[in-house]
Amino acid sequence: MTMSRTALRRPVFIAFALALVLGPFVAWQGAQGGQTHQESALAPQGIVVVGDSITARYNNSPGDADQGWWSIVGHRFAADVKTYAQSGSGYLRPGHRCEGNRFIDRTQVYTAEAPSILFVEGGRNDWARCVDGVFVPATDAEVDHAVDTYLDTLTTFVPRSTRIIVLGPPWGPLDRENGVRITRIVRAQAEAHGFEFISTAGALTAARVVDGVHPNRDGSAAIARRVIRALE
Repeated sequence: MTMSRTALRRPVFIAFALALVLGPFVAWQGAQGGQTHQESALAPQGIVVVGDSITARYNNSPGDADQGWWSIVGHRFAADVKTYAQSGSGYLRPGHRCEGNRFIDRTQVYTAEAPSILFVEGGRNDWARCVDGVFVPATDAEVDHAVDTYLDTLTTFVPRSTRIIVLGPPWGPLDRENGVRITRIVRAQAEAHGFEFISTAGALTAARVVDGVHPNRDGSAAIARRVIRALE
């Protein structure tokens, strides 16, 4: 039995009509689910952040009291952000009360797909090292070696297509002397490795921290402004 041309065209016409009707709805669903969105011009491959509690304690909810600096930056540039952060950690010191890991131990940062931008936020905890689970003051040489080793690792394993940016340790009002000491070491090593360095000095004032160390919403926003200004 042969079918008429009209009968053959009918399924094609129906499919076309359904596409016209359902197409916008499907696209809307994808956008609502976060599966389709505008690609970031600045960071089409996304942003990765390695950090300590200044990153780890905060969320990705716009307007929330605990929205992280990295979240504010990500939303500003419509970029996806992944964080590899742990409270108490640093270049030298493992996190979670000496039972966690250091920046260099997070190998997924340089074994996964390379991002457009890689931020290294840390150093606040590196005034000390761990000895048998106890904090012992770290020397300049120990901090310098740890920062140098980690940045060497990034140089070796992260492709040149990734923009690597080192943040000066965001430091609140407590222990300013160590803040100056650690920041000087981090900055010198970042510049020696040819990486961009963003100063956060003065961002975390007494009014912008909750405990002398960790930023409140205004503190996270102050760090984000430094970063956004540098990126723009």
